[in-house]
Amino acid sequence: MRVWMIALAALGCSDKDNAVDDPEAASETVADTANPGPESDTGEAPEEEPAPVLLNGLYSSGFAISAVPGLVVPLQLEIAMSADDDGDRTIDSIRMRAANDAGEVSEVMSSAENIAVSADGTLSLDWGSFVLPGPFSPTGGDGVLAAVMNGPLLTESNLCGDVVGAIESFDMDLTGSTFGTIGWDDRILGTPSACEEVVYEDLPRLESCPDMVAGRTTDFVSAGIEREFELIVPASYDPAVPAPLTFVLHGIGSSIDAMKEEPAMETGAAAAGHILVLPQANPRGGTVAWDPIAPPGINVDITLFDDLLFCIGEQYTIDESRVHLLGDSLGGIFGGALVATRSEAIASASLNAGGFLQGKTEGAIPIPTLVTWGGVDDVSNGQSFEFLAREMLETLSADGHFAIQCDNGLGHGGPYADTWAYTYRFFADHPQGTIESPYSAAGLPGVFPDYCLIPE
Repeated sequence: MRVWMIALAALGCSDKDNAVDDPEAASETVADTANPGPESDTGEAPEEEPAPVLLNGLYSSGFAISAVPGLVVPLQLEIAMSADDDGDRTIDSIRMRAANDAGEVSEVMSSAENIAVSADGTLSLDWGSFVLPGPFSPTGGDGVLAAVMNGPLLTESNLCGDVVGAIESFDMDLTGSTFGTIGWDDRILGTPSACEEVVYEDLPRLESCPDMVAGRTTDFVSAGIEREFELIVPASYDPAVPAPLTFVLHGIGSSIDAMKEEPAMETGAAAAGHILVLPQANPRGGTVAWDPIAPPGINVDITLFDDLLFCIGEQYTIDESRVHLLGDSLGGIFGGALVATRSEAIASASLNAGGFLQGKTEGAIPIPTLVTWGGVDDVSNGQSFEFLAREMLETLSADGHFAIQCDNGLGHGGPYADTWAYTYRFFADHPQGTIESPYSAAGLPGVFPDYCLIPE
């Protein structure tokens, strides 16, 4: 299983001309103009009430997902708004579309009509359940969301406020999410995603470490958060001999214990002399998940990787040229984020149903990567891992990575019995700095099953 994480919406309004159709009313208006009422004590005519703020037309909206710091999903809102003679305002209609940085928009995802606006500019808008189309989704797959905007604030130029609801595809709570708006043609200046700009500061990295003992640790503090991990040290470990280190990353809603249910993973590591570290993801919006999207400086899970690597390397003799990643499902997607942002520390990666949701950092180097997935039926949480895996392979190839594809056709979460054998062989043959894979000329070793191949 894995995670996803995605997006929502906002609101707006529209001007209407106030025509005078009653002739008597018109003459009264003329008379009032010709014979104004008494002046104020200061000798000045009383000030007229300001016209109610009406937003009308197309607006760009930034929707900030609380579970993923820094993730803002772009939307387009089409708003029509009016006011009655008393100045009471109504959003006559509002339509929400997904958008992208190129200015392209989707079909209408959700709409609402006759939304009353209170005198202080607040309103409540229930978008119901809707689908964020795959081409506009961070994961590339359709996402089902339900959202209510409570207490949005209508200002003179935009709408902003808080969002509650859920990413139903991942059973992830949206509480704490926010949105902002700006005129569609003004979005080049930047679209706000809240009423007040949120400034993220880089998270600190550990400079001193607790004892990194073998077994389960539940109170490892990283980025100010207590985290859990398990350290498995093989019986063959000799402090005088540098050992390979492999990070094992579970899927969405999963756990360390679930990964340990694959006995061949641990026995394979012991046979290859690998130290294993299995970190536990924390809940995000009520669902246990890694963050494969937030940039490294503010990403608590990338910070955890940095801190674990630092502390394990401080207390164990680690072969720095043999630090590897093994990720499953969302763990494979988060592994893609580490390949993109931590290539200076990683030798090679084996990602089962992985994907890239994050761009590479400056100076990133190609990492040999093994991509395994379960064919066209590899679908979970509405996401196609066939799509994600093949897209990942295309990106790896374009960026100069050596890659192997293994389409086992077993769907999502298929048996992994033969995966570990070829994974550890792949790691052994691809230490850090491998530019030309030995497989390029000799082909895949016999330990690889027939469904694995080197893509052209």
